Amino acid sequence: LWVNMVTATTLSLALAFDPTEPAVMRRPPRDPREPLLSSYLVWRVIFVSLLLLAGVLGLFLWEMGRSGEVAVARAAAVNALVMGEIVYLFNSRRLTDSALNADALLGNCIALVAVAALVVLQLAFTYLTPMQALFGTGAMDAASWGLVAAFGVAMFFVVEAEKALMRRLRGAGYSRSAARGA
Repeated sequence: LWVNMVTATTLSLALAFDPTEPAVMRRPPRDPREPLLSSYLVWRVIFVSLLLLAGVLGLFLWEMGRSGEVAVARAAAVNALVMGEIVYLFNSRRLTDSALNADALLGNCIALVAVAALVVLQLAFTYLTPMQALFGTGAMDAASWGLVAAFGVAMFFVVEAEKALMRRLRGAGYSRSAARGA
């Protein structure tokens, strides 16, 4: 509930104000008979979901093995999920093209404000006693935060590598067809 509530009001809202990708008006229109979710988009949903699952479960199990405290492990897992959603916000600003540029990372000031607000909310979730009592979480130490950050960086680059691989496999037609939803 917490993750849905805070990411829907921050990250999802930020995408509503996202500037369009360059050359969007030069793309051909999507065939109305094509499904909204193309095979590529279904693949991406599955791929990113598996990355998130691996990170969340991995951090939960790592924290359980390290501290043995389920409350801290729960906080690490929730923070890993939110971190994954944050980095995927930036990955998805360019569906098929690389997001490794200043425009994709810094071109939406609303997204940056939303991420900052989400970080504040996550710190409250992790460290405020009433929030800990409500959600059954515990305070994380620097090592846990380091792993959460490392997971976010790794996820960002894995998704970028997947996009580069798909561009290479499909050639020039990949960007146009994926952008159209084919």
